[in-house]
Amino acid sequence: MESSCFEVNSPTVIGEAIEGEVMVINLVSGIYYNLTGTAAAAWPMLSTGIPLDAIATAVSYACGVDAAVVTRDLTGFVAGLVAEDIVRVNGSARAPAALPAMAAATYTGFAISRYDDLRALLVIDPVHEVGDFGWPPPAEPRKPA
Repeated sequence: MESSCFEVNSPTVIGEAIEGEVMVINLVSGIYYNLTGTAAAAWPMLSTGIPLDAIATAVSYACGVDAAVVTRDLTGFVAGLVAEDIVRVNGSARAPAALPAMAAATYTGFAISRYDDLRALLVIDPVHEVGDFGWPPPAEPRKPA
């Protein structure tokens, strides 16, 4: 799994980085997740197909933590993301031309918080099922009399 590449399991899942946190929502199940710290910093690399070994190297360098520790933690974190159907293997991704940059940070490990409390509202809310037509759907054109 260390050299594997992943991508967001879209269109079922969406994720957005906001002020140092990442909010991820599974639009089918209605479960939402929150990533903070090291997990949030690594999300842009993970979600765009950067191989796990390159992400681990970038995190190790930025945080001053042993690469083996980061690799172990990252592998477990990604296995959890796969189990939750948040990300999937991306077989078409290629290794980056250069090591991805990550700002110096304190290593906090890789953690994800799961929230089921708004699940029913997110699943029944029709807004998340917007198609090409937008929401609400446009009115049918009137036929001349």
